[in-house]
Amino acid sequence: MIKKILNLALVAVLVLTACEKETRTLTQIEDEDIQAYMRSNNLSGFTKDSTGFYYKVINPGTGLEVDYPSYVGIWQSTKSINKNVKYEFSKYNPQYNYLGYITPVSWRESLLKIKKGGEVRVITPSSLAYGKDGLGSTIPGNTILDTKLNLIDDTDRPVYEDALIQDYLAENKLTATKDGNGIYYNIVTPGTGTEITSTDARVEVAYKGKLLTNTVFDEASTSSPVTLTLSNTIKGWQLALPKIKAGGKINLYIPSRFAYGSTPPTGIPANAILAFEISVISVTN
Repeated sequence: MIKKILNLALVAVLVLTACEKETRTLTQIEDEDIQAYMRSNNLSGFTKDSTGFYYKVINPGTGLEVDYPSYVGIWQSTKSINKNVKYEFSKYNPQYNYLGYITPVSWRESLLKIKKGGEVRVITPSSLAYGKDGLGSTIPGNTILDTKLNLIDDTDRPVYEDALIQDYLAENKLTATKDGNGIYYNIVTPGTGTEITSTDARVEVAYKGKLLTNTVFDEASTSSPVTLTLSNTIKGWQLALPKIKAGGKINLYIPSRFAYGSTPPTGIPANAILAFEISVISVTN
């Protein structure tokens, strides 16, 4: 009889425990998951927002303060604490929007904690991120996000782009010289043929054009070169291509002000820095 009573008591405890687990909300479960994640990864210094996300200012920034109406550029790297996720846009391809329209809400609220040039880390429960539906094929439903957000300081655009070019060169172990206009170049072969004496010159070229993400947006091979009037090309070509002669090859890293600026053709983002590998096959002045 005593054994039977003990068995019944054990069953009752198990039932109560199960019921207790089932009564936790998704918000409670995910908050516990986040706290466990921070403990296991020795993450400290985070503040919990009243809505439920956690943030930590890594770098407060030294630029201008921002608010909801501010038009800002950000780059970010996101992983998940409970799913296989890698979601990012790099500093070489930042996303621009009005701060008040940036999602998830935890991102825009955290960006208010820093100035331009700053960085903040945000851990976002799924209910404040992309919920049960997720974000297409990029982020599954019920994903808790761990994001490092960077707020671009491009108040002085030439200075900002110059720093990006230097970062790109260093990261890719490339060497280049900065000319007086701010264009970086590397003469692979100077060429021994005809010089380019003016922007009226007709140049036959093979080239490859890339973004700093290394995405190729245009090219013409040596087997199918193109002939162009230099004055019809972007300003960066007009300024830098005369550094070599026919038969020469040059690599260029061109700030956006000497490329397409804020009104680029399809396939090139606004204010994109462009990288070119150019071989000059012939020149007609």
